[in-house]
Amino acid sequence: MCGVKCITFSLWINILSVITEIPAFELELTPQKSVIHIGKDLELICRVNECPGNVTFQWNALMDKYLVGAYKYEHTVSTLLTRTVNDIGIVCIALCDGKRKEKTSQIRVFSLPQDPVLPEIKSLIENQTQMLSCRVHNVYPLEWLKIEWLRGDKTLFVDVPDNVNYDIVQNYTSGFNYTPSVLDLGKNISCKATMSFTEYGFKETRNSNAEYGPGTITTSSNNPSVKLGEHLKITCHADGNPKPTILWFKEETEPALQSQNEELIINNASWSQAGWYRCNASNAVGSLQMRIKVTVLGPPNIPKIQLSHREDPKEGENITILCSSDDGSTELTLYRQSQSTESEAKNKSAVLLKIPSVKITDAGIYVCEAKNDFGSERSTINITVAAQHNVMKMPDLPVVILPTAGSVSLLTIAGLLIRYCRKKARGNSSNIILS
Repeated sequence: MCGVKCITFSLWINILSVITEIPAFELELTPQKSVIHIGKDLELICRVNECPGNVTFQWNALMDKYLVGAYKYEHTVSTLLTRTVNDIGIVCIALCDGKRKEKTSQIRVFSLPQDPVLPEIKSLIENQTQMLSCRVHNVYPLEWLKIEWLRGDKTLFVDVPDNVNYDIVQNYTSGFNYTPSVLDLGKNISCKATMSFTEYGFKETRNSNAEYGPGTITTSSNNPSVKLGEHLKITCHADGNPKPTILWFKEETEPALQSQNEELIINNASWSQAGWYRCNASNAVGSLQMRIKVTVLGPPNIPKIQLSHREDPKEGENITILCSSDDGSTELTLYRQSQSTESEAKNKSAVLLKIPSVKITDAGIYVCEAKNDFGSERSTINITVAAQHNVMKMPDLPVVILPTAGSVSLLTIAGLLIRYCRKKARGNSSNIILS
């Protein structure tokens, strides 16, 4: 029996084998987990460390799936470039001096090829509810999908599909009843589609903004006023996407363009700048307008006073006196000077005074007065009434004279007339004693 010597020899043999043993090689495969869009190329890298000899690589697919790709070898590194259309497990096998190691990479595929599609919206009106829809095409797997509706950065609604079919690429439509508020004006409304797979740390997002026509217009002042000669600025905002173009018009017989941006500016305000203005908002989807009235404050303009006749009226004729002003905010009065008021009109542009069968006593100075809180102005007209001319009546001539009047001279007629008048006077003065 060898006893202690045999035990000692065995220990030395074990120690020697440990000292002279070739270190075990290491195998790395990247990525070990990956999510890739269907039809996109994927690159896998398999690397061997601590192998003193030659390395041989082999690539396989799990579950008897068919693996197609391009392979490249560089000493201790092998690269696989492949295009996947299904979930798949890919194995890299490395042989080093007869020893074998393998690593597996799990590949998941998804589909979200385009941004969500939102139909054009005619308008979004404050406090008016309407259905919005967002459609996402060719989604896979649907179980990964989440739809978010946003207004600006504020989340309005989150939609997660149910009744999921796991095996096919499919479309999904999200519907949302939305009621805009005044706080939402000017902010985009959007539909965001997100595909996420938490286990692999994967997230893919696509987003689309809704296009809608102007539905709400606001102005910095609804009933603006400005003092005569001063400055006024009014701002008009409209909600819409694309951002609406703002045009300001002055409403007259033919509307006149005043501004091509959000601000309407009136410098050195005059009476002619008072009146109705229109803010017109439009984009590729629709248009909307809002009217506001601008009031100019100050003493009234000098009013106009006119007579219906071009010449002095005659007794018995019907006449009309017109008092008018181009400032509709004034109080007009029309009266005869030094007498009580004849006619009055508040906040009107004209007042009439009709005088039927005018008399001499109606002649005089008439006053047209315009008055407001800032002062008054007046105009006058002097009306003269012409008397009617009476035609002189010839005295009755004897019947005997009348037939011959046309055939005698003027002198003869005059003599006969004088003789007749004297004879008639004698007859009427029988009480006078003649000498």
